[in-house]
Amino acid sequence: MTNDPSLKVRLRVRLAKPITSESKDLRFDFDGCPVTLKSQDPELTLKNSTWVVFGARGFISETEASAFGERLRLAVEIASFCSRLGVDAGQDRPTAFVDEEFAKAMGLVQPHERVRPNIHGLMLLPDDDLTRIPLINAEAKVTSSPDHLLGAIRELSGFPSSLSEQTSQGLQLLNAALMTNQPLAQLVLAFSAVEAMGQKEDWTAGQRKLLDDLATEVAANTAGTDDQESLEVAEALRRSLHRLGLRQGVVRLLGQLGLSTLKKEWDRLYALRSGVVHGTKRLDEPELNQLAMDTITLCAKVIIRTLQNDGVPVPAIANVHYQHITEDSAETIA
Repeated sequence: MTNDPSLKVRLRVRLAKPITSESKDLRFDFDGCPVTLKSQDPELTLKNSTWVVFGARGFISETEASAFGERLRLAVEIASFCSRLGVDAGQDRPTAFVDEEFAKAMGLVQPHERVRPNIHGLMLLPDDDLTRIPLINAEAKVTSSPDHLLGAIRELSGFPSSLSEQTSQGLQLLNAALMTNQPLAQLVLAFSAVEAMGQKEDWTAGQRKLLDDLATEVAANTAGTDDQESLEVAEALRRSLHRLGLRQGVVRLLGQLGLSTLKKEWDRLYALRSGVVHGTKRLDEPELNQLAMDTITLCAKVIIRTLQNDGVPVPAIANVHYQHITEDSAETIA
């Protein structure tokens, strides 16, 4: 990307609500490296911006900088989820760009300065102060304690470099649920986080044999006939085209995670969710908000257990924001 001997990491993310701080920047260590958190707009305090930038500098290679940046992004996603905050860490795509030649011609930047797009996510830059990035500001109303988020990130120093695809997908969907203040959207996204993980499950060897036996029996019963529909059913069974249902996948997942005791609560909340979504159950606003909160807490237990299975030291703040986790000692965060 660049031949500069030193690089810096810039991670721009959008928070569900701003940090409760009148400061323009906060500093902390992650993986032994100093990191600065600040509003993307240098004129705004953290309390007045949902778009924030995590920065770290002094990396000697692109490989080193990129690896650190990806670990920091993952730590931010986990810490934000555990802090019940919600974050969109981006897909490394620009949200704003100004042509460099135009900017210089208009006097917006100096001749020796460079212009780079405002990336939503991770980008690497020369470790100097000559890069100019167009800004987008966001208005905020509700704020969040910086101690929760930054403390959780610090606790994640040294955690495993990667998550399973299953855990990563669930984590991103749970953060998406926390990003919205609409209870219906929270319900759909939170349940989807666990359902998506359950869809990684498949039939067992015994179930596959049963499907094959059934297919053989159906085919035998239609031998010598022109029953095309039955033959199609036999072929579908033989190919095991029927994946596990959503609930089957979730039940299987809960069992593998040692969380089978959550099945009853899952069914209760999911029944309410289905009634609300399909119009057969009416809840007033407080009831709907409570349902969304309970659903996020339930699904968080599953995400947290998968994080633990991936070797992630789940930050202690999760016990504050998902306090029901500690009710059953078998489900307490290690």
